[in-house]
Amino acid sequence: MTYSIFAGTMADMSWMEVQKSIERGAVALIPSGVIEQQGPHLPTGTDVYGSHLICNKMRSELNKSHIECLITPPFYWGINHVTGAFPGSFTSRKVTVKYVLLDMFECLYRWGIQHVFLVDIHGDQANGAALYEAIVEGRKNYGLDIRSVISNWIADDLGLDKEDENFLVFDVPLPDLPESAYLDIHAGESSTAGMLKYFPKLVDTQVADKLEPTNLSLEDLKLWQSGGEIARNMTPQGYFGAPAAYSHLNIEEIDFYEGFAKYASLEMKHYLNKTRT
Repeated sequence: MTYSIFAGTMADMSWMEVQKSIERGAVALIPSGVIEQQGPHLPTGTDVYGSHLICNKMRSELNKSHIECLITPPFYWGINHVTGAFPGSFTSRKVTVKYVLLDMFECLYRWGIQHVFLVDIHGDQANGAALYEAIVEGRKNYGLDIRSVISNWIADDLGLDKEDENFLVFDVPLPDLPESAYLDIHAGESSTAGMLKYFPKLVDTQVADKLEPTNLSLEDLKLWQSGGEIARNMTPQGYFGAPAAYSHLNIEEIDFYEGFAKYASLEMKHYLNKTRT
């Protein structure tokens, strides 16, 4: 089995198909992530595969309500401040991230797109700041309705107002998760289980099964987020959590990708119906 991050995107369409879709009022979805280390058992493209998967699921949901979507090629030249000391973690300058995205926004604007939704699942704060600046400037420069799609609990953590025009905040109920003694932060049990469900050939379960949990606290997490050699010394194998516990999770109940797509699509339907009437 092979996996393509271009599957279902504009990269697999002719320019005339793109034009006709825009003429029918299509909105644009931008899958966003980074290429970074994800422990010894997951591929460095985990975030990009995930955001691409979510966008395809969102398009399927939105199509049911006759909302047409164009998915752009994924954007993956982001910032890896936390994991930047590991080989395989590509990182870009903030100005690079900002202006590549602005170039993408300008193209979408020139082609006639009116609504752009950025779907990013990379948690690095430095990367998030760059995305935010690009969105703010893109809205100002082109008059495009550009929004980053985030959950209500992420918005709450960041202290964001749900009415902030730079975001589309969706409510998602958190399932009852099995108790864990370990923080599941990076390349842990949930990421491993999700990737195994959708991209099984990319997960090395033989390695994952042998990985000991990281016994790190919330205070450790704050230090780990300093990044660089500090993060690498704290998590020398590149994971923060308990990857081997993936087999204990009921992925059908806690499917992050499915949940994100479902509840984000509901909010997007509500928002677009309100905006277009």
